[in-house]
Amino acid sequence: MKQLKFVLLTLVFPLLLSCSNDTLDSPEGAGGTSKKNVTHINGTDIAPETTLCGLIYDVESGAGIPGVVVSDGFDCTTTDANGVYQLVRDSRAALIFYSTPADYAIYRSVIAEAELPYFYRKIDLSVKVFRQDFKLTRLPNGKETKFRLFCMADPQCRNEKSLARFQDETIPDLKKTADEYRDAGSPVYGITLGDITDNNRTAIWEAMKKAMASIAGSVPFFQTIGNHDHLNEADNSVTSTYWKSVENFQKYFGPQNYSFDRGDVHIVSMDNVLHGEIPDLGEDQEFAAGFYDWQFEWLKRDLSYVPKDKMVILCCHVPFRGGASYCHSDKRYRREVLELLSEYAEAHLMIGHTHYNQNYIHSVNGKTIYEHIQGAACGAFWHASFNGDGTPNGYAVYDIEGAHIADWRFKATGRDEGFQMRVYRGNQTFYHDKQNKGGLDATMKDKYGPYNYGLGADDILVNVWNIEHDGSWTVTLYQRGENIGQMTNYTSSAGRTEKLHDLWAAYWIYQVYGAGFTTTSCQHLYKGTLKYPDEPYEIRAEKTDGSRAPYVCTAPPTTDYDEFKNIKYDFDLVSK
Repeated sequence: MKQLKFVLLTLVFPLLLSCSNDTLDSPEGAGGTSKKNVTHINGTDIAPETTLCGLIYDVESGAGIPGVVVSDGFDCTTTDANGVYQLVRDSRAALIFYSTPADYAIYRSVIAEAELPYFYRKIDLSVKVFRQDFKLTRLPNGKETKFRLFCMADPQCRNEKSLARFQDETIPDLKKTADEYRDAGSPVYGITLGDITDNNRTAIWEAMKKAMASIAGSVPFFQTIGNHDHLNEADNSVTSTYWKSVENFQKYFGPQNYSFDRGDVHIVSMDNVLHGEIPDLGEDQEFAAGFYDWQFEWLKRDLSYVPKDKMVILCCHVPFRGGASYCHSDKRYRREVLELLSEYAEAHLMIGHTHYNQNYIHSVNGKTIYEHIQGAACGAFWHASFNGDGTPNGYAVYDIEGAHIADWRFKATGRDEGFQMRVYRGNQTFYHDKQNKGGLDATMKDKYGPYNYGLGADDILVNVWNIEHDGSWTVTLYQRGENIGQMTNYTSSAGRTEKLHDLWAAYWIYQVYGAGFTTTSCQHLYKGTLKYPDEPYEIRAEKTDGSRAPYVCTAPPTTDYDEFKNIKYDFDLVSK
């Protein structure tokens, strides 16, 4: 009997080790938090000054993995030949984490019913030397040279109604799209671009964590912090300190500055919200945009381990574009970061914050760096199904091949991927029977009226939200197979002194919802004239060098809002 008990124990004990350590405060795999002094790990002597250390090992072979980048958020190091890392903890550090290597799977945990990327652990400050081990599983087919990356900006949920729309509309769409790619053999990864919450409330964080985890089997989602995620949850004011303002994000999703590798791409997520800082030109904002000194130093250290023939994708919340005032400014490491990125084979910025879609191009040291400013998942703060510029609620999908983004598109929630433009008649007056449900004040009424472009009955306008405006695209109108002519970028119209808006979107936001906030002008409207007014047409948006897939539209002009009649809009909030 004793022999049988011993055999059973030897079989069960390894299983207990592999399951019981999956908690927020305990290490993964062998080793772990120890009250004793750590002198050596896996054949490596631990230096006397070391305060953070551990083993990163292959879960199948048990062997240590060399060359894995590890950080406390301030300094970085790599594991040695035995898979052991050593760091001296910065006094501000709360987490220890690693950058997942390209040939290993993203480790996900079922902590608190949330299967999310779990590449970090909380540091136990009660021990002199904190040991944290991590286990990794090698990808069965090696690094993924082709994959899809979903970038989702500004879910920005603030209450039960907005959470319901995110969970009922956005989450199923993400899962469906990801499953289609996975079924076709393409790996899929995702990352948010900030403003996960609208008000940094604990209840919203809990719900958003569960929502993100609900699609982890289809697409593991990483997270980026935004300005609303920093706010004092009691009253949306400035939180007492920067470190206090990031506590909820760190609790639910981990470090606010981190990186990981997929294929030939190094993906970095950073907080570029300087919470409580005064913007350069004194705007009425609770934050400035940029990086602290210690963040820039961390980024330099992180990138020092990345070969120059790789692509780097930097994910932040606030735009770099413009480089002054409300955007990330030259005074706060904007230029220095762009110069760092220009050293790599290809570099892209993935950005949110604006609630409109824009592809902006930087030229730095002879290198083109794309800044992809994504339309918001919540659109006009869940009061509509589109952003202020007419871009639909949704997220971007990037096709990555090697160290290159081969193509990308904006995936509208609830629509197929071919939906990339919307057409309007030039003489259409927009109307809906609901009026001013949000209760705007009299000064906002008819803000962009009259809600008619004032053009002829044969004129049409098309909103093509995901193209660059650098002359590299053409938008062409066809009828009867005949090229009717190129449509022209249309940013103003007769009798208007300000830049033109998507008036279909503007009418809903101001006259139907009754918003108290200002929306952006639309830079991606194009105008053309039908040769055969009552006949079908085709509109083709094409990159002149053929490097992107064309967008094609044959849908009739949008004249009303019937496509959204079953959406449960949040009309109870006066403003965002």
